[in-house]
Amino acid sequence: MNVLVSLMIGVALILGVMAVSSTVKRYREQFTQTSQATLADMFLFVDPQKLFYFNAIGIVLVPLLVFLGTGNGLLTTLSSVVVLVAPRMAYTWMGKRRRARFAVQLPDALTMIANALRAGASLQMSLDVVVRESAPPLSQELGLVVREQRLGVALEDALDGMARRVTSQDFDLVVSAIVIAKEVGGNLSETLERLASTLRAKAIMEGKIDALTSQGKMQGIVVGLLPVFLAGILTFMDPVAMAPLYNTYWGWAAMGAVLVLELIGAFFIRKIVNIDV
Repeated sequence: MNVLVSLMIGVALILGVMAVSSTVKRYREQFTQTSQATLADMFLFVDPQKLFYFNAIGIVLVPLLVFLGTGNGLLTTLSSVVVLVAPRMAYTWMGKRRRARFAVQLPDALTMIANALRAGASLQMSLDVVVRESAPPLSQELGLVVREQRLGVALEDALDGMARRVTSQDFDLVVSAIVIAKEVGGNLSETLERLASTLRAKAIMEGKIDALTSQGKMQGIVVGLLPVFLAGILTFMDPVAMAPLYNTYWGWAAMGAVLVLELIGAFFIRKIVNIDV
């Protein structure tokens, strides 16, 4: 009987190790592929394997430190989730920041292209001028377009690839204007100059809207962090009275309800203050 129980336990352990190994392998492949593609689109060429190892160490080390410091299983689980999703959140933040810089650079780049075209330069020569005179990320993206053209890639295909990387509605308008001008003719320099003026006016309007909605955003952040701040203060002042909140099922249920309500409130506040121009 003991032999049978030991055998069953051994089989269960082997199956558990195989399941965990398979899950880790799939996560590693997905992590490295996503990291490599996302960072390459931002012209950041970092070894994704090293990023995976750093993330794996964090997934193990951070929850361990949280558990040793607090002894709370819920906080330990939450820290594991935070470390797990941290790379994706970092990529999203970096992408937004890069797109914001690109949007600021685009009107001036269009003006430079329009001036170069008026001076008699070709479109490719105008792009070369912008690449030399601009800073990243615009110089990186247009530099890749110029290099692709020199390798024989059609201008439309190179611009479409750039549009997929930058995911900017403003640049989609630029691509459409260039493609239409190339197919049916027209004064491309004048078109780009008008488009640059339109994008500048749009940027000014977006700045005014951001200024008007910044108070609502800050109020949402303060209200959202207030329960966490109060819980921390009360825990520091009277840990015995707050212990049931962290160590009982009812306390966990209460914190779960608070978290759900916080997320719902954040969703509605974001819908209110995010105005698309």
